[in-house]
Formats: sequence, C-alpha cells, structure tokens
Amino acid sequence: MALSCPHCPAFVVPGAHSCGMCGASLLTEAVPGSGEAVCAVHPELRSLHSCSRCGSFACAQCLRQSERGELLCATCHARTPVGLVAWDRREELGTPRAFWDTCMDIILRPEATFERIQPSGTVGSSLGFAALCSFVGIFTTAFIYMGIMAVTPGASPAMEGDGVNPGAARAIGVGVFGTWIVMAPIVGLCSTLLVSGVDHLILRVAGNTEHPFAVTLRGNALSQAPYLLGLIPFCSMYVVPFWAIGLRVIAYRNLHGLSWGLAALGALAGPMLSCFVCGGGYLALILGMATLAGKS
Repeated sequence: MALSCPHCPAFVVPGAHSCGMCGASLLTEAVPGSGEAVCAVHPELRSLHSCSRCGSFACAQCLRQSERGELLCATCHARTPVGLVAWDRREELGTPRAFWDTCMDIILRPEATFERIQPSGTVGSSLGFAALCSFVGIFTTAFIYMGIMAVTPGASPAMEGDGVNPGAARAIGVGVFGTWIVMAPIVGLCSTLLVSGVDHLILRVAGNTEHPFAVTLRGNALSQAPYLLGLIPFCSMYVVPFWAIGLRVIAYRNLHGLSWGLAALGALAGPMLSCFVCGGGYLALILGMATLAGKS
C-alpha cells in the first residue's frame, strides 16, 4: 500500500521521519481543538495513516509496513509478524511432524495461523501438502475396505455358477482399493490445481490483482488440513470437505488481504457453479430418460 507525503506528490517509506523528495518533516504537531486525527500513542502528533489491522491512527514514528504491504501501527506489527508454518520448515522438523503440526495449527487456530504466515510459497510445497492431505484423507478408509475384501468369502454362489473364481474376486476387490490409495495423491494434485485456478480467476475478475496464482494455490492447499481427520474411518468423506471450504475463505481473506465478502466469493463461487452444472446435467439426463420412456 502506497503512502503519500502530505506536503508533495511523492511516496514515502513507512517509518521515515521526513520526505525523501521535499525534505518536509512527517512528524507534524497536532493543532489542539482542530479535530484532526492524532496518533493513538503520541497524541501530540498528527496521524499519517490508520493501521490496516486495528484501525488506530499512527504517526510517522509509529507507522510500519508488513511484508504483505500493509500499513500497520507498531503494536500490530510486533504482535503479528509474518512467519512460516511448520510445513515450510519440514527439512528442519521432518515431513511427518511438519505436516502434523501444520494441520493442527490450521484446524485449531485457523485465523491466527493464516494471519501471521507469509502469503507466498513454492508451487511444489503447496502441491506436496495437498497430495499428502489427499493420501491421509482416504488411507484408513481404503485400508479397511481392503481388509474386508481380503477376508470375504469371495464370489457369491450365483457368481460361482458362472465360473467366477473366488480368489480372483477377492484380488480384484483388494486391487481396487489399493489403486484408490495410490491414485489419491495424484487426484488431489489435479483437483487442487483446477480448483485453485478457478478460484484465482474469480478473484481476478472480482478485482483482486495484487497477488500471483501461487498465493491462491498456497491458501487452497493449506486449507485442506482437516483431511488429517481422514485417519478416522469414513470421516473425510462426509465432514471434512465442507470444513476445508470454510477454511479456504479464511485463507483467502488473510493471504490475499481481502474482505470477508470477496474471500467467500473466491472460495464458494467455484463449488456452487460446479453443483449447478452437475445438478443441471443430472436433471437433464433424468428428464431425457423419462421422455424416452414415455415415448416407448
């Protein structure tokens, strides 16, 4: 966010006490009784700008700029530094612990976590986190199904009469769920890229042009942290997807610096459009089949 000098058209660096172009001091004394905004910490000085976080007025002495470009008062700048999540430190912590700590931070403290982390990250890091979430999300459920298929008698009597080998039927069942486990990370990668692309396009159309696609991808990937609950059988299929969409709103709001409305638009417009298209397709298919049945 650009900060203009009150004395000339030049831009000044937050924290500077004078303008680099005209040389005028930015520490201007307030006129008592004038009604002008004054610094919350130094009421004898005029405010240069309000804090983007708390809204408090700040003078040139108190004003700071975050790595995201936000203009902050000194208190907010010190309280909410931009940092890294554990996943960004996986070389130091190890991948399992970094993944677990990141998921727990996002699940238990989503607003605080997304508020303090840096918005940008590498594409590989984001996709790696999304792939691991997809794998963990279905592993326990698929493994249980594999066990069930392995111990079931196999083909039914009717199928045995048709020459179906019970051992082959069990092997096929186990293979299906084994393939599911292997394919989950790949499907998760493709889904994350597609959904992030749609969300970023919607945000671009809505006017958010300040951040690159990597920021949207990072927010989408990290918002999939609740898939950790997929370690509980069958949980990830019914509860977690809706939880992840809600976290995506929080992620987009903080990483992109958006309002709640724009963040919700970016996170929800894609799924709603998908439901509308898919629902319309199913409805058209049903109507078509009913029409053909009526003619016959």
